[in-house]
Amino acid sequence: MTTELWLLAAVGALQFVLVATHGVYLFFSAGMAWGIGRRDTPAIGSDLGRRIERTIVNNMESLAVFVPLIVTIQLAGLSNSLTQTSAEVYLAARITFALLYLGNVPYLRTVAWLTGQFCLVLLGYAIIARVV
Repeated sequence: MTTELWLLAAVGALQFVLVATHGVYLFFSAGMAWGIGRRDTPAIGSDLGRRIERTIVNNMESLAVFVPLIVTIQLAGLSNSLTQTSAEVYLAARITFALLYLGNVPYLRTVAWLTGQFCLVLLGYAIIARVV
C-alpha cells in the first residue's frame, strides 16, 4: 500500500474521531434520552458544539477533493515524493486545523486551512504535470 493510501486512511480516521467527539459531546450536553429519542427538538447547542459540527463539515468538504486526487494518483501509478509529502503535510494541516478550530484560535487556523488547500493544489498539479 502506498504512502498516499495510508494517509487517506488516516484522514478517514480523523473524520471518524471528529464524528465520535461530536457524539460524545452531544451525549453529555443533550443527554442520553435526547440521543436515543426521535430528536424532534434540536439539542441545545453551545459554541463548542457548533464548532465541532463546522469542523466535521469543513473536513468533509476537504475530503471531497482529497479522496479523488489520492485515488487518481494511486490508479495512475503517479506516487512520488511530491505526492507523498503533499499528502503528509495535508494530514498534518487538517489535524492542526481541527484542533485550532475546536480551540477557537483565529488566524492560525486559517494558516492551517490554507496549508491544506495548497497541498490539494500540489496533488492536482502532480496529476496534471504527468498528463500534459
